[in-house]
Amino acid sequence: MSMEMLILMVCFLGALVQTTTGLGFGLIVAPMLLVFHEPVDAIQITGTLTLILAGVITPFVRGHIVPKELAGLATGSGIGLLLGSGLLLVLPITGIRLAALVALGYSLVRYVNALMRSAAPTAPEETQPSRSLAGLMYGMGSGAMSATLAMPGPLALIFLRSRGHAPDRVRATVFALMVGSYSGMLIISVLLSGLSQNVLDSVVFYLAPTFGGLVVGQFLVNRLPTLLFDLITTLLMLSTLAVLGLKIINADF
Repeated sequence: MSMEMLILMVCFLGALVQTTTGLGFGLIVAPMLLVFHEPVDAIQITGTLTLILAGVITPFVRGHIVPKELAGLATGSGIGLLLGSGLLLVLPITGIRLAALVALGYSLVRYVNALMRSAAPTAPEETQPSRSLAGLMYGMGSGAMSATLAMPGPLALIFLRSRGHAPDRVRATVFALMVGSYSGMLIISVLLSGLSQNVLDSVVFYLAPTFGGLVVGQFLVNRLPTLLFDLITTLLMLSTLAVLGLKIINADF
């Protein structure tokens, strides 16, 4: 099997997982693209394909979006995108990855604990300000991870699922957030690094299998039990932690 065929298969798998759970495309596809493309090109290719996926799916799931949660996450994400872009200019990438590892690890522990308690969003009215603040903080983390690592989804998904929202509402809200987050990330990336012809050619080349995974994922998504959704997303979070950890270990200090 040629490496090009392997990348096409990985794009299909990444799109399938992304479509059914709301995240996973970047985690699955980006490491493979980084082998064959310059880092900036690989991030821009991954971000563009993910944005296309989110842009196609979001109109069809807009009825399941949680507006109040999305507002807090989106506001925080905008702040996080600006902060993350600034951090890229002043901090080493290893420091950024370490901060993301700690934040994601802490959030994952809270997420699993909430699932084990079968937590539901039944907070009384007086707790709503702190709840809004939590959405803002998770959104800032999501935006910062989008700007620095092209990974806006994990923290947003952890926040929404830990609030007890059903998988279809989590998925829809994460996709809506990704439309804005990846748009902002790509604009900032192009302004700072430019846009190569290789990125445009590669996006066109990888588009067909990506759409194929989207179609199959849409067929499977309504047949995905909640328990399986939580299991897959937890494994994806652990994979993200593993990837960040390996990059930190392998970095040149």
